Amino acid sequence: MKKALGYLVALLLLVVWEIAGRASDTGLFPPVSDAVTELASLLGTGSLRTDVLPSAGRALAGFALGTTLGALLGITIGWFHHLEPWVRPSLEFLRAIPPPAVLPVAVLALGATSGMRITVIAAAAMWPVLIAGVDATRAVEPGYVDVARISGLSPLTTLRRVILPAVLPALLAAARIALGLALIMMVISEMIGATAGLGYLILQAQRTYAIAQMYAGIIVLGLLGWLATALFALLERRVLGWYQDQKGIADG
Repeated sequence: MKKALGYLVALLLLVVWEIAGRASDTGLFPPVSDAVTELASLLGTGSLRTDVLPSAGRALAGFALGTTLGALLGITIGWFHHLEPWVRPSLEFLRAIPPPAVLPVAVLALGATSGMRITVIAAAAMWPVLIAGVDATRAVEPGYVDVARISGLSPLTTLRRVILPAVLPALLAAARIALGLALIMMVISEMIGATAGLGYLILQAQRTYAIAQMYAGIIVLGLLGWLATALFALLERRVLGWYQDQKGIADG
């Protein structure tokens, strides 16, 4: 019932968009039907292969690389307590730099290539997971680690069987944030020195006053974000099924 209400609200918003677009005479806010028509035209002319799929691939690659590095570094720093005083100030300083600000440096160092775009996407996605990994690892109950040590588990086995399950909920929660950052950086990176991609398509449509095409590109971004979030939620429920059950028992 709640999902049905959500879809009904979305449908009403589209109706409002259609009415407002038809009432506008500026040409800056076309009806949603025009944007959908332009979307079908774009996908029919090969934009799906040249713009949408490459952009989605770069976002996925950067997200996977960034979250993996963030998790590995976060758990490592959190596990080896003596490292944190050495690296925490640098981490906080680097994290405070807005990801778009590193784009000029990345372009100079790597050129306007797909590798550069994946790198900046990964850099943006890494930070939420890294910080969450450090804090969650430090917050693991010391008694669990002591029991593992008394039981004769090796440090690697303790990390795999004690630490990782304990920090996984926090890592996945941070990965949700990283997913949004990956999509944002995908668009921004494709607005600099690109000849294809969703960011390039949207920027070129704005420059050539193809407003309906610009909105069509934005709709595609929204659909990609919605699909990515839905798939991530399915993965999260599958991976954290034990945690959700345990949490439900505790709440009950």
